[in-house]
Amino acid sequence: MSKNPQIFHGEWWVPAKADPTNSIFMTLPEGGESKYTGTLTYYGDKDSTLEIYHVPSGYHYSHYEYNKVLWGRDSNGNIFTLFNVAMRETRGFDFTNVTYAVGVILTGEHVLSPTEDWTKKCVVYFPYLNNWMFNETQHFVTANFGENSFQLNAAFNERKLSDVTIDNGTHLELFHRNEIESSIEGYKINMKPFFEIETPQPKSLGYYLKLISEFEQFLSVALYTEQHCSEVEFLDRNGDIRETCKLLVKQEPSEDPAFSSLIKFVQLKDKLPSMLSLWHDNFDKVAPISGYLIDSLQKKNRFDVPDFLIIAQALDGYYKRFVNEKNIIGRRGYELGIKTLLEQFKDVDCVRKCKIDPKVLTQSRDKYSHLLLDKDKPFAVEGWDLYWLTEKCKILLTCCILNMLGLTNKEINLCCEQSPISQIIDSFPLEID
Repeated sequence: MSKNPQIFHGEWWVPAKADPTNSIFMTLPEGGESKYTGTLTYYGDKDSTLEIYHVPSGYHYSHYEYNKVLWGRDSNGNIFTLFNVAMRETRGFDFTNVTYAVGVILTGEHVLSPTEDWTKKCVVYFPYLNNWMFNETQHFVTANFGENSFQLNAAFNERKLSDVTIDNGTHLELFHRNEIESSIEGYKINMKPFFEIETPQPKSLGYYLKLISEFEQFLSVALYTEQHCSEVEFLDRNGDIRETCKLLVKQEPSEDPAFSSLIKFVQLKDKLPSMLSLWHDNFDKVAPISGYLIDSLQKKNRFDVPDFLIIAQALDGYYKRFVNEKNIIGRRGYELGIKTLLEQFKDVDCVRKCKIDPKVLTQSRDKYSHLLLDKDKPFAVEGWDLYWLTEKCKILLTCCILNMLGLTNKEINLCCEQSPISQIIDSFPLEID
């Protein structure tokens, strides 16, 4: 996207902030509400920038160093709120042009802080959400063929596919709609599913961003590839459906999962609300663990010992956080935890095929964690054996996360069939089977 950046010329300023001790008056921080001409550039795939021109040398230095929020209005009358604005470089006190790095851009609304409650609805798009939902949504477009013609039927109304209520009234919903695109080449029907967050009372940007982050990780687990949102829209503070505010952030790449998923949308659709609810309730506990798993799924040119240690420690973290919160301490604590997890999933085909040896895993983890000599941990493995042990541990960790989502071993077996997990198992060396 950096080849065609979005450029906005206009005025930019530090907003006045309400005095919390007196709702009538506003307090103006030093330099507040002084407007300066500048250019905001949104690149998409790298940090956005704001360049301000003709700044007086007497302007207070702290406002250049770091501003959590700046407001702006471009030459077309569009308004902006900029969050996490930090000076890119320091040129001393006497300068007229300043360049900032901008973390987050909100178009269409002026907001005082990331914690200000101002909107009741957020719509989020993901580039590969339809890959997960396709077996369900493909039926929303049908074709009837005649002898010399055919008729294509596509419903354009939105269809709600899932809905769960959290946090005393917040709705997490999955919708689908078809959009038609016409060009000189003909007509094209685009299937466009989206994730929607709706709250009974206005909520802050920070609240919505947390829920978006939660669903990004959930979708990454469901598709077994790293996923990030591509578009985020909000209703304006007046609730006008015709006026939407957009969030412009640095775009993180999502990996194409093709049409292979871990969590089967159609087969487990009825359990999806409970899964999303459990994911939300446990997110603070599971996020570091699922984050390590998702990071490990990225394709790399080389494998190294830290790749193994991260997954080995994530298994320990899951055991201590979700299975045994007493956190058994001691040399045998880790091995006991692995044995417990293997026993828990003994009916899961993919775990059984992995044939993980708790002693081998424990000694390998101890050896590389503490840089022990080979003679101290004779059962520890290295090289290709360590690589395949890591792949097995990923599968066990995946089953742990699916269990946390409330899935039974039978349902976990369903997830692993014809999935990225089964592809990993098919690639195991022959002697493992």
